[in-house]
Amino acid sequence: METFKLDDIYTILGKVTDVICENAMFLCELDSVVGDGDHGTTIRRGVKAAQEKIETEKPDKVDKLLAAYALGMVSTMGGASGPIFSSMFLGMGMASQGSEEVTLSHLVEAFESGLARVKKIGRSDEGDKTLIDALAPGIRALKTSAEAGEALAVALGRMHEAAEAGIEETKKLVSKKGRSRYAGERGLGHQDAGATSVTLIINCFAEQAKG
Repeated sequence: METFKLDDIYTILGKVTDVICENAMFLCELDSVVGDGDHGTTIRRGVKAAQEKIETEKPDKVDKLLAAYALGMVSTMGGASGPIFSSMFLGMGMASQGSEEVTLSHLVEAFESGLARVKKIGRSDEGDKTLIDALAPGIRALKTSAEAGEALAVALGRMHEAAEAGIEETKKLVSKKGRSRYAGERGLGHQDAGATSVTLIINCFAEQAKG
């Protein structure tokens, strides 16, 4: 598989919904160390609403599909998580505008667009112990693979590996953003819930590429 068709994106988003729902309690446990412990239930509520929206509306273009998923998420997720996670999918949709299929170069642009929106809305960057600490190194790995001419599955596999390494790095960081910043050094040794969520999402793309 060298490109994702519309049906592939539907499948990926369905996998995102399933994997977030399956891991909701684990994500809450991670969030309870430095936050209010509701990250998992919040994002689960968001993806379920997003899935219902795309199944009801059945968008026929990649950009419209990703945008619908994003809008479904933000409509039900409170706090900072809703705008931040939905902005990632919305940014991806904007980068895919007019595309009938998604190539590796499209994916690089899409993830970079999503990252830019996440940084702007969250006013955060690498080192702040957020999802960016997994997403940014993942994108760098994806871009390197694209420049090397590697296959879609290989590139997304490398992206997932880099994101997982980013999760490990969050254990060494003290949170600087959101409610978790009040926890200070209590968060050391614990991985970030948002970084974990985004890595689960990345793996859905990687698994579809393998298939």
